[in-house]
Amino acid sequence: MMCRCKLCGKEFDHEEAEIIDCNCGCGGDNVLCPNCGYEVRLPREYRLQRPKLKKEDTLFTKVRRIFQMGN
Repeated sequence: MMCRCKLCGKEFDHEEAEIIDCNCGCGGDNVLCPNCGYEVRLPREYRLQRPKLKKEDTLFTKVRRIFQMGN
């Protein structure tokens, strides 16, 4: 199934799009539109299929995530 960009209207395959890490540790539920670069949120049924970008849960990454969420 295809995703549609809300900015330019282009339909594209969500599996070929680049995953965006949102810096909050959720694993990234957005992809970049290959036409305009706008962030497109994946539909709920596709979010479980995408690999998570979450880094290894060390003390350093947990502390860094806390400070990033404060900004």
